[in-house]
Amino acid sequence: MTEPAQLEPRQVETIIVRPELLAEPVKAFGTIAAKQRSAIGALAEGPVERIFVKVGDRVTRGQPLLRIRQADYQRRVAEAQAAVDLTEAQAIEAERRYDRVIALAPRGFVSKAQVDAAETELAVARAQKTQAEAVLGTARQALSDTITRAPYDGVVTARLVDEGVYLNNRFSMGGQSAALELQELGTVAAIVNAPQEYVDSFRRNMPARVFIEGFDEPFDSIVYIINDRVDPESRMVELRLPISNPNYRISSGLAARAQIEVPPELSIILQRTAIQGDNASANVLVVEDGKAQRREITYDSIDLDRVRVRSGLSEGDEVILNPPASLRAGEPVKSRRTASEN
Repeated sequence: MTEPAQLEPRQVETIIVRPELLAEPVKAFGTIAAKQRSAIGALAEGPVERIFVKVGDRVTRGQPLLRIRQADYQRRVAEAQAAVDLTEAQAIEAERRYDRVIALAPRGFVSKAQVDAAETELAVARAQKTQAEAVLGTARQALSDTITRAPYDGVVTARLVDEGVYLNNRFSMGGQSAALELQELGTVAAIVNAPQEYVDSFRRNMPARVFIEGFDEPFDSIVYIINDRVDPESRMVELRLPISNPNYRISSGLAARAQIEVPPELSIILQRTAIQGDNASANVLVVEDGKAQRREITYDSIDLDRVRVRSGLSEGDEVILNPPASLRAGEPVKSRRTASEN
């Protein structure tokens, strides 16, 4: 009886896995934010008499933004000034009386009690003058505070009230406290989120490029802030990348995508054609003891042709490239390694 002919092992193209250095930028996505954003109110309470700016105006530090009605504050300054004038006159009179008493004391024309009374009267007059001057200073400061000025160079991005609205700087219930919104846009920040697996790779001052919606060219930046907290739901770490914006071209709120240059790391890189299945359930065929065996893997895409294998393969594994659709696990194979492996 003739034995059945044994099938020749199928010839397959293979490659030996060898880790290589891969410098792939980490991609992160987020939003452009202003360096500072302030709800501007008034330091003095009262109805808004005049707003000097409108939305879109660029302002400089110290520039007037709005004015509270000043009549009541001017009256308080006048009253305080009158009190200072009065106490100053009383202090002058007390000093004159004190000088007369002291001049008569050596000749015995006044008693010690009269000297003590004159000294006390002078001290009280001087204290009252100092107190009145302090009240005047407070009144003058309150009058000055009726004009709200820009705390920094920026752009007016919202107007929250109109003239006539009463501003309450004590934040009591139901009181309007903010009149304008101001943003500092001379420098903006891309606030982006990157996957948590890179958290140990990030360092301050790492170079980065930021791509902003609406702009053709990317902007150079660095990693300036690394948030120590990883979001427990998204598993993302927050980074802040500053961008110089002297002409205010970049507006806050724009979508941003960042590429962060992390140091190269040893990685297993495969041609995408070696992978079967999809990212959720990927596998490759490896050669073990002359037979094709299936190996589950996880990977990240590098580009259209290559992937980085995260798990499932080790250095020295022999992977079948372009496996035929009819090739089955356990089938004998004969390796034909790529030119780089010969």
